[in-house]
Amino acid sequence: MRNKWFYIHSFNLIIIYIVGICGIAFTNSNQHLLFLQLTPLNLIVTIGFTLLFHPSWSKKFILSGLMVLLFGFFVEVIGVKTGWIFGNYWYGTTLGFQLTEVPVLIGVNWFLLVYIISAVFNKTKNIFLFAGIAAAVMTLLDVFIEPVAIKLDFWQWQNNVIPFQNYVAWYLISFLLFLFFRRVNGAIQNRIAIIVLAIQFLFFAILNLLL
Repeated sequence: MRNKWFYIHSFNLIIIYIVGICGIAFTNSNQHLLFLQLTPLNLIVTIGFTLLFHPSWSKKFILSGLMVLLFGFFVEVIGVKTGWIFGNYWYGTTLGFQLTEVPVLIGVNWFLLVYIISAVFNKTKNIFLFAGIAAAVMTLLDVFIEPVAIKLDFWQWQNNVIPFQNYVAWYLISFLLFLFFRRVNGAIQNRIAIIVLAIQFLFFAILNLLL
């Protein structure tokens, strides 16, 4: 039964993202806008499907997850307000409701990425090696995300140039978050995490080619 639900939810996620690619890349302007407006819902569905396969809802997991979410959100707030962390950028309307000019779901996205990458590389025993590899994967994913994010108005960069500072900040911040999350929770187990991570890479890689 567990295998059945794993395949069903994996298939559902794949279909959702294929439909998203088609809707964003191949529809007229009105339909395109509708698909963009569904971006927050897509993120919520993705994290919901992912956490269905989380095996142990301990208090420390919930608290550490909330801390990653809040830390990610407030780092973005400082980044937007000052330009000191990632460079000078601002958020568009695509990612939904904002507090202090930052979409609330940005914190959720930080948690999702830290969680799934932690689960995928859970067999790396040395915590510093784990954090180094995981942060590199996280930063590589951002390389794929950035050009698409600009075109879909997730966010915009000053002078339309993505600064190298952004990638350095992504690596260093995610390195610290991976260290913290692994130290608190140990090796996270989630069998659908590798599917979700692969979908993220493929989704943004394909949109880079199509947009």
